[in-house]
Parts: sequence; C-alpha cells; structure tokens
Amino acid sequence: MLSSRGDETSALLIDDEGPPDTRNRPPNNRAIVEHVLVADYSIFQRIALKRLGNRTDADDVLHAFCVKALERAHQLRSADAVHGWLRRLFETTLLDHFRQAARLRRRIVSSEQSPPAEDDIIGGTLADDETEVIEGVLPRLRPSYAQIIRRMDLSREEPSTVANALGISQNNLAVRLHRARRAFRAVLADTPVVLQE
Repeated sequence: MLSSRGDETSALLIDDEGPPDTRNRPPNNRAIVEHVLVADYSIFQRIALKRLGNRTDADDVLHAFCVKALERAHQLRSADAVHGWLRRLFETTLLDHFRQAARLRRRIVSSEQSPPAEDDIIGGTLADDETEVIEGVLPRLRPSYAQIIRRMDLSREEPSTVANALGISQNNLAVRLHRARRAFRAVLADTPVVLQE
C-alpha cells in the first residue's frame, strides 16, 4: 500500500502495511528519480536553454543529465534528498558540457593559431542570479575560504598575486582553493535554491 503523505516522492515509498516480502525494503531509487525527472523536466529544460541559449545543446545536456541520473540512481541515499541530488548532477552535467565545448574550441583555435576573443569564452562571466546565490553562500564559509573563492573565482586574480598577498606558495594556494571549493559545494548543497527560468 502506498503512503498517503502529500509530497510526490513519498508516494513512491512503500508503507509497512504491504505484503511481508516488501515491508522495510529500501525505496526504489530509480522509480523516485524517474518520477522527479518527468515532473521537473520542463524546469530543467528551461534552465538549460537559458544557460546555453541553443535548443540543440540544451537537449544534448538534458539527455546526458537524464542518462546520468538513471544510471546513478543507486547512489541516492534518501528520497528526501532527490531534488538536491538531481540539481547537483544537473549542474555537473552543464559544467561537463562547458568544459567539452572549451576543449573543442581550444583544438579549433590551436589549429587556426588565433586566440579566442574574451567575450566568446563560455562561462566567462556569471549571470546576476548565480552571483547572488554565490554571495549568499560565501558568508557561511570560513572567512579564509570565502576570501580565496572571491579572489580566485569571482575576481579572477592571478594565482601568483593571491599567493603572494596571502604569504603562501602557489601549491598551498591550490590546495586551499580545492578545500574552499569543496566546502562551498557542501554548503551550496544544503542551501535551498529555487530553480527559475
């Protein structure tokens, strides 16, 4: 018997009143992921289209995202975390697309021997809504982590300049930046972000 709670994902969880062989079974993660993907597909589609500005690329990213989500459904630890888990996976898929496009662009540029214009680099600047989210998360980090992220990722300062200002080596800066980004991702994952068009 299905749970009668109001939210959509809880309807997929099995209640203790079911047959003996289904009681206390873990939820079917794939079914939960499929349900949320179908229910929120148009939201993910609008976001991909807004960020990529191209219907073909947006469809490619959505396809890759859905495949990854279904292949990795077993990694979902809790049905309550499905939306955050999918959001992180969607963002990762978008980043993978941007990286792949940048690699392709570098190959083309190296074959033509002319550098790309700064305005042509995908992901070179953040949209206003993304900057607001980042600025909302930074105060929840250690001050040293927030400072490194602001200087390296938001201000795009040279690593040598930042390392000299902090009185550390560039290798130490790279380690600190890695740790700061990891802490940032953890805080961001716990931050309720409304997916907007």
